[in-house]
Amino acid sequence: MALAAIQVTVELTEINCGECGGTYAINERYRLQKYQRGESWTCPYCRTGWGYAGNSENEKLRRELAAEKQRKEAALARENELRVEKEKVERKLKRVNRGVCPECNRSFQNLVRHMAGKHGAK
Repeated sequence: MALAAIQVTVELTEINCGECGGTYAINERYRLQKYQRGESWTCPYCRTGWGYAGNSENEKLRRELAAEKQRKEAALARENELRVEKEKVERKLKRVNRGVCPECNRSFQNLVRHMAGKHGAK
């Protein structure tokens, strides 16, 4: 029977517990997975939970996406408000060009003379 040798390389990350002061090591791949998922682990000495709850990459990207959506919605709302105001002005200008007084909504042949005489505009 032949003997086979297996070589395993594990990268460990040193962790210092902020509660009990104990030092231990966890697999770097495990730590990275916990970071990406926003999960935690417990200290082997005092059983205090440590990790990345609420501070994961995914959580950060979700917050950024929500902020970007909010900025986009705000920009669309401003654009819509400006468009509505522009339409109101254009509508009023069309009515004035047809001889309708913007103040009293009556039609006149000579709108300029009416505005000067009744509404004090020059």
